Amino acid sequence: MTAEQDLEQIATGPQFVGARIVQPNDPVRPRLFVLHRHVDVSGVSGTGVIADGVEWPDGTASIRWRGEHPKIDFADRGVPTLHFVHGHSGATEVEYLDQDPAAAISTDDAPAALRRVIDIALGKPVRCPQCGRPGACRCIADRHAARVDVVLGAVLAYLARTQGAAS
Repeated sequence: MTAEQDLEQIATGPQFVGARIVQPNDPVRPRLFVLHRHVDVSGVSGTGVIADGVEWPDGTASIRWRGEHPKIDFADRGVPTLHFVHGHSGATEVEYLDQDPAAAISTDDAPAALRRVIDIALGKPVRCPQCGRPGACRCIADRHAARVDVVLGAVLAYLARTQGAAS
């Protein structure tokens, strides 16, 4: 195996899933956030703002816990890992402190057809990840990731249609 193949295998291996390579002159910046806990499921951290964090430009994240026993945690797969490990089915949320880079883009520029595609996607039922029901259930599972997948699927299909029509 050549050095380039070794590097490619390392960069695409499972330890780098979710991270991306940031070049020295890339204009991306770290994003600050806090973990805001609504319900203390474990009885350890309390409620309110329990940790301060940074989402790094490569997609990884780190948090510093508040309280009498502070510590630092790293998430190589970024904020989705923080949601998975510390989210407790919606009991804890990541709240960004700085402006979302996408917020600088005006939603007024979106075409009416794209708005309609997203509106329809938001209305589709999403199965509960715990019990599998598409409608209301007694689980307190977070359906956010599944909802994002439905909306992204609709937007990608819309983009494929519009780009195909443009060519």
